[in-house]
Amino acid sequence: MGRLFIAKEDIQTLIERLKEGCDEFIAPKKEHLSDVIFADTKEAGGELIDYEGNSVISPRAFLLPQTEALFEIKSIKDGKFFPIPDKKKRIFYGVRPCDIKALILMRSFFLDEFVDIPYKQKLENSTFIALSCNRLCSEEAFCCEMDAGPVAKEGYDLQLTAIGKGYLVDVGSEKGSRIIRNNKKLFAKPEPRDEKEALETLKCLAKGCKRIDFKKLAGMMNEDKIKPSVWDDIGLRCVVCSGCITLCPTCSCFSIADRVSGDSGIRLRYCDGCPYSGFTRMAGGSTPFPLHKDHIRRFFEHKLNYDVGRYGIPSCVGCARCINTCPGNISIRKFIEEVAK
Repeated sequence: MGRLFIAKEDIQTLIERLKEGCDEFIAPKKEHLSDVIFADTKEAGGELIDYEGNSVISPRAFLLPQTEALFEIKSIKDGKFFPIPDKKKRIFYGVRPCDIKALILMRSFFLDEFVDIPYKQKLENSTFIALSCNRLCSEEAFCCEMDAGPVAKEGYDLQLTAIGKGYLVDVGSEKGSRIIRNNKKLFAKPEPRDEKEALETLKCLAKGCKRIDFKKLAGMMNEDKIKPSVWDDIGLRCVVCSGCITLCPTCSCFSIADRVSGDSGIRLRYCDGCPYSGFTRMAGGSTPFPLHKDHIRRFFEHKLNYDVGRYGIPSCVGCARCINTCPGNISIRKFIEEVAK
């Protein structure tokens, strides 16, 4: 199926129809102090058809919540554990290309080697409608350098690219094709000038963009060629606010805890993170990484070194959320630039 076009006035009609076939319609909306967040707008409405920048928190928060119940413990004594399924059908609208690439990385983590059933259930019941970028989300964003923008190359069901009179539509999956078939009167073939307009916008964004040699960067980190003073400086700046790992769309670390009363209870999964001092604590209380600078270093090693070895690409998508939220002005972008020198 080739590229299609949908007019601005028909997007809202499409959204209302899509809402009828899902349990949650996760879309960008404005909240406190005009922050853009993702929220369920199926009943409340208020979704943004288009918006500037990126959301404060990525869609990861719906697929890997800060806390989620995995099992109901009926009886510890008898070993009766019952999974708590998540069968909600979700449609994610307006997801930026960097977050689409993040979903691809998260899919590799949770489904490739060992299949995480709760994550798989949520992913299989979700539809992703991407919204490509026609300008940088922020001054710190470097998605283009990380090959994660301004358009998504894969991982979406539909992708919208804004032009003056509407949106060009790319279909990326059978789910996306089904949406087109069920709403075919809303779509038309784009005119050549529409294609030209979109191409000019993308050219402006890509101008001067230099892709990062992430394999060379990973090699330097793996061979421990980064000056110790770099890690010392980062360690002094980090106050362990956890903003970076909370907002990062590719952080996948979690821990498990049981909350029981008597013979029954519930098993929870909650997001964890490598900057915490207790993240690698072993039985008896000892830790192989006692220094704080080594804790935050793990975050950089994970994104730019370990995942390159594991998946062939870094797990940083250049969204700059960690940079914009950090009170210590720690910048993974500056780190990459300095090492590249």
